Amino acid sequence: MGKQPVFFDIDGTLLDYQIGINDILPSCRHSLDRLRQSHPAFIASGRTKCFIVDEILNYPFDGFVTCNGAYVEYKGQCIYKKAISKTAISHALQVADALGAVLYLESHDCIYVHHAHFPSHAIFAEKWRMHDHIVVTDFDPATIEVYIGMIIAPDEKSCAYIEETLQADFDVSRHVRQRSFDLTLKGENKAKGIAEVAKYLNVPMSEIFAFGDGNNDMEMISQVGYGIAMGNAVAPLKAVAYDVTDTVANDGITKALLKYGLIEGENEK
Repeated sequence: MGKQPVFFDIDGTLLDYQIGINDILPSCRHSLDRLRQSHPAFIASGRTKCFIVDEILNYPFDGFVTCNGAYVEYKGQCIYKKAISKTAISHALQVADALGAVLYLESHDCIYVHHAHFPSHAIFAEKWRMHDHIVVTDFDPATIEVYIGMIIAPDEKSCAYIEETLQADFDVSRHVRQRSFDLTLKGENKAKGIAEVAKYLNVPMSEIFAFGDGNNDMEMISQVGYGIAMGNAVAPLKAVAYDVTDTVANDGITKALLKYGLIEGENEK
């Protein structure tokens, strides 16, 4: 069997902010180094790349599936992208204006923000742990190329209107216990982005590994040959996974890489 691409979600898979793991654990980093000697390692994220934290970007991953599968790159080269239509952008802007909602439209290298009372760049950048120069508030909707969005309702009564009105243009997913919604292209998901990598590298999906923990990893984990759920994953993901490994804190990634022979044990060298 040749090189098998391995895909990693970020939050709850490589990192776990809930328990203070804000960087890749040294043991996991060492395992990734060993993995990359024989197999390409990819990030698979719902985020746009400019929204990914430096702790991940500073590691030399071989490629990125971002924007929930709508933008894919390998070795620094874009191999697939599917942008939101100008009609859908216009509709989202109209809804945001009608409600007084905040709308984020995310491109590969910047985030466009539409709202009359948007906070300063510095406050936004600090909150989301990113550089303020990637936040753009003055833009022409007709000229931008964006792949994913988020809208924040001003109040609870606006939430139902957002879901009903925007579902014709987007897959609308509400954040748990929040008034915010992810806006993704219909039919796009991490698994579709991974399939583009598989096609590019001429590797069947049945030979690909993926690690995840959340509901937005469902297609990815169920459609690759070896979908591995983290020990801290949600129950529905564990139910569709090929296997369940240990938690982030207990080095679940390393344990699975060893189990499936993607890396050798130190005493086997």
